[in-house]
Amino acid sequence: MKTKPLLILVGILVILGLLVLLLENPFGKGEYEKKVEAAGPLFSNFRKENVTKIELTASGTTTTLTKEGDRWLVASMNNFPTDGKAVEELLDKVAGFKTTQLVSNNPDKQATLQVDSSGVEAKLLGANEGVLAHLFVGKTTPDFFSSYIRATDSKNVYVAEGYLKSIFDKGSRTWKDRTLFDFNKGDVTHLTIKSEAEEIDLQLDAEGKWQMLKPVAFAAKKTDVESLLETLSTLKADDFAAGKDLAAYGLDVPKSSITVTLNDGSTKALLIGKEEEGKHYVRNKDKDIIFTLYKSRINQLIKKSDDLKDNAPVTEAHDASGSKPENKGKGE
Repeated sequence: MKTKPLLILVGILVILGLLVLLLENPFGKGEYEKKVEAAGPLFSNFRKENVTKIELTASGTTTTLTKEGDRWLVASMNNFPTDGKAVEELLDKVAGFKTTQLVSNNPDKQATLQVDSSGVEAKLLGANEGVLAHLFVGKTTPDFFSSYIRATDSKNVYVAEGYLKSIFDKGSRTWKDRTLFDFNKGDVTHLTIKSEAEEIDLQLDAEGKWQMLKPVAFAAKKTDVESLLETLSTLKADDFAAGKDLAAYGLDVPKSSITVTLNDGSTKALLIGKEEEGKHYVRNKDKDIIFTLYKSRINQLIKKSDDLKDNAPVTEAHDASGSKPENKGKGE
């Protein structure tokens, strides 16, 4: 056998052997895997379903969240509804904290790692104010992928995955729920966009295609309509208005609105008021709360009919039931 083919064969066998070592790890688990398996929970008796109250202190301000039935409220802000998903994310994080990676047990380093009063203090309580978990969330690790944490009754500082301060401290955006809408965009069968310039009426036909009924009958761009519905169906406000005076915010008789009809016959509507400092006052027609949205985000929703027209005009449009709409205008 010639030397060159033999060397090539040996090289292939070596590469295959290395792949087996990397993928199969026949000699056992790596050190980190062993640490993960051996590590216990930071709070061994913690059960997130038992938490009824959360106290979060950051920058000298304490925010209190309380559970009433299935809802979480911001007790420190007049029991305003809070974002339930954000609370659930916090609870999941605490339940998942483990003693995998110990980085320090030196009290002198707590301030440097911000696992003292300079960080975020979180106290989770259950029935009769019993403390289920009490910890400090510190700064991020040098790679920005993890954060330092410490149980208040321990000197040990551990590393936990994620940028945790954003989960435990909402800052000026607060824990108040900014949700305007939360529905399934696939349930929408009808869409109306009203502005000072025009009224656009769109209908989903029996073939699952969007047709424009007003201001002219025309095929609509499916991707553009679905992108708009994606934005609207999960819309969160940028901020809250100070009061509830509809007239002062231009919401008593809004000049613009977006209304969708779902397949069960129900409707959702975003009412858009006047603009101040680059923001519009808005509200969900079914809620009393007045929010604000940046003008740029409003422009994503208030589309022009010319922008929604598809290339090919239609002479007749049918709704999802197969019947012809009243407006049978011709395309341009």
